[in-house]
Amino acid sequence: MSPLDFFHMHPEVLEHSLDLLSQEVVYIDPSYTILWMNKAKQKAHPGLETGMHCYEAFGKTSPCEFCLAPQAQSLGSNIKNPVCLMTGKHQNIPRHINIMISPVAFREEKIQGYIEIVDNVEALYQSNEELERLNHEYESVIYALSHDLRSPLVSIEGFLSKLKKATEATPDPAVIEHCLNRIRANTKTMNNLVNVLLDTSRIITGSLERVEVNVEEAARHAAEQFAEKAAAQNAVIKVFGEFGIEECDRVRLDQIFANLINNALYHCTGTPNLVIELGGKKHVYWVKDNGPGIPADFQESVFEPFSQAKKTSGKNFGMGLNIVYRIIQKHGGEIWIESPDGAGTAIFFTFKGDAG
Repeated sequence: MSPLDFFHMHPEVLEHSLDLLSQEVVYIDPSYTILWMNKAKQKAHPGLETGMHCYEAFGKTSPCEFCLAPQAQSLGSNIKNPVCLMTGKHQNIPRHINIMISPVAFREEKIQGYIEIVDNVEALYQSNEELERLNHEYESVIYALSHDLRSPLVSIEGFLSKLKKATEATPDPAVIEHCLNRIRANTKTMNNLVNVLLDTSRIITGSLERVEVNVEEAARHAAEQFAEKAAAQNAVIKVFGEFGIEECDRVRLDQIFANLINNALYHCTGTPNLVIELGGKKHVYWVKDNGPGIPADFQESVFEPFSQAKKTSGKNFGMGLNIVYRIIQKHGGEIWIESPDGAGTAIFFTFKGDAG
């Protein structure tokens, strides 16, 4: 018995087999009337029924302009559309799909209808978009890193040349020691730059270990960690507010507070009576300071990689806020800055896009 004979005798088996497919399968006649569809098609287009015209699924009163049936009828063969974006009458979000339509001729080679198979490739499309985003982020970080690695390399080269001259003639211990110290310092700078790149890479590509975290406990822990450094600057770190429980990565949350506190201490050096506030309310958290603030023309770029490097002479790479930005982005949250020029800086963040 051939497969066709078997399915002719047991059509319920064929129907059950088609219902198991994840692809949407529909059979229409030459007038675009739906004669049969599988469960995947029904799920994709709630309200669609046999006896209706297929174009009614898109809220139309005549065949769709992108319909492949006329082409299949003209060529008498299968037609494929690699990727197209379609929004059904009962859908609010466009779908990226692959479509294949095949003409069916039962007798006398006359087309009796069409079998259409739709494959939802939204997940693949989103994965490709994510890969493009990651590639763009890598390119921006690597470009910035390559640019900033040149400075210590040039410095090392200069001090090596100076060291060579100092040892060729009458050795000068003071000059030799100075050159060695500068070479060590620049080597340390390069090592720190590479470590920053590695950590950024882990944030971009790594997964989060989400657990329920008491944000106030994390904030107080961070304040204790920086208490000594703050005291050396005659600064005070305060923790108060309505902190909540968040489902987030505890290690990364610690990193957020650490980077924001360290950033405030660094850029507020020399600020008298410096106060750094760690607060929260209705799932929105912040780190504020009463320092000099951030110039308006620089606020848009504070979250970019190595944004501070040129202004800090290698002592600070400007990656603190970029790392915080990436961690928040990884959690699906939001981060923004408020800094009236000369009136302090406040950096707010959430772990959910609709917080507050």
